Amino acid sequence: MKLGFMNLMTTENIIDDIDFTIENNFNAFEIDLDWEQNWNLRLETLKEIREKSESNNIHLNVHTPWFLPTAAIFPKIRNTVIKALKRGVILAKKVHSHQITVHPGYSESPIKEKNYQALIKTMREVVKFGKSNDVMIGLENNAIPDYPCFYVDDLLRVVNSIEGLRITLDLGHVNITRTPFKEYYKKIKDFVIDVHVHDNDSTSDQHRCVGDGSVNFNSVLKEFKKNNYRGPFILEIFPYENVIRGKKRFLKIWNSV
Repeated sequence: MKLGFMNLMTTENIIDDIDFTIENNFNAFEIDLDWEQNWNLRLETLKEIREKSESNNIHLNVHTPWFLPTAAIFPKIRNTVIKALKRGVILAKKVHSHQITVHPGYSESPIKEKNYQALIKTMREVVKFGKSNDVMIGLENNAIPDYPCFYVDDLLRVVNSIEGLRITLDLGHVNITRTPFKEYYKKIKDFVIDVHVHDNDSTSDQHRCVGDGSVNFNSVLKEFKKNNYRGPFILEIFPYENVIRGKKRFLKIWNSV
């Protein structure tokens, strides 16, 4: 089973997060390009990430910025988004990662259908580029009801429109939909390549530690085991103290179900 965490906003040098991964016996790590300090990682840094991950058997993912307007309909914005996502693919290739996570962006009610069409068009081009670089693309379910891919059927609509597109499943975001996890997961389980782990009270995206909200982790992890999904599971919680606490709670539940 692969369990890791996403690097922190407060870590100035990503190598400190890699070292934390090794010191605390994680075997997965997600490079988060949300944070400014990671936007232009030096080749020497990427080489060190690659070498440390390979020598310690750490599975690497790359998380492209969540705030990109991936469903934008304006051509110049869409082209800029595609360029940024392709940079994520190239970075993944440089560290020998074979998957990235992409957020579906935003939508406006009067043009929501156009946003979906634009999202599919954008993701089709990114998936094609990913394939040429041996990198899978996982589209993450959204956290806000009015935005694309919040509901499972909308997420499936996009994934089924593009051959090779996969899913990064965010458990906290699923909880906000208030859809029973078994029902949600049954529809998309064959596409899942990454799982983000955090908790909330189902009202908003709070990134609480495992067990500090209303996510039923016993039933959730039982479904993963039942369907032979063994990771990567990425703890998307902060700071380091919560990462360690989350790991202990996650493993306790995982080993008991």
